[in-house]
Amino acid sequence: MFRPDPISWLQFATFWVIVFVGAIALIRAVRAQGDGKSAKKSTTSAVGILIQCIGFVSCATGPVRVVLPWNAPLSLICAIAVALFGGGAIAIFVAATRAMGKNWSVVARMRSDHELVRTGPFAIVRHPIYFALFLYMLSLAVAFGHSAQLLLAVPLYSAGTIVRIREEEKLLRAHFGEQHARYVREVPAFIPFFR
Repeated sequence: MFRPDPISWLQFATFWVIVFVGAIALIRAVRAQGDGKSAKKSTTSAVGILIQCIGFVSCATGPVRVVLPWNAPLSLICAIAVALFGGGAIAIFVAATRAMGKNWSVVARMRSDHELVRTGPFAIVRHPIYFALFLYMLSLAVAFGHSAQLLLAVPLYSAGTIVRIREEEKLLRAHFGEQHARYVREVPAFIPFFR
């Protein structure tokens, strides 16, 4: 087990504010989800979700050392990092779910009336929600003082993300053919500006 970084109540509390706002965004996205006209769902996608969750849990598990004063420079820097990573994650998630509209779901699926979304964050990366979740995981690690645990969390999260991306891409390629192939050639999968 890694020794946790010292944290303050400020960065810890900032994270919980982000969690609250993120929960509201997730609830709204789930409520706005399509009416279930699913033509095809991927069960393998659920395996990817599980692996991603293990990455998240590895960042959250372990002791927390709240020893920094709230106004210490390191505390302020970490609180800002938590707010930027977490706030950025929520902003990307909200923009992506709005752009997807009824196409969005937790588990990879294809609707009979599915659309290939290339606007908003999807113009920058094909899977912006996974990038948002990655930022959220960074926010979690900084808030809990578990930055060293990212050595385990990042590979786990990346492996789960690769599983999910492959499943989604397979469904999209089968449904959209050359239109999807062109999108893959033009836009990176997960990390902006990284091919």
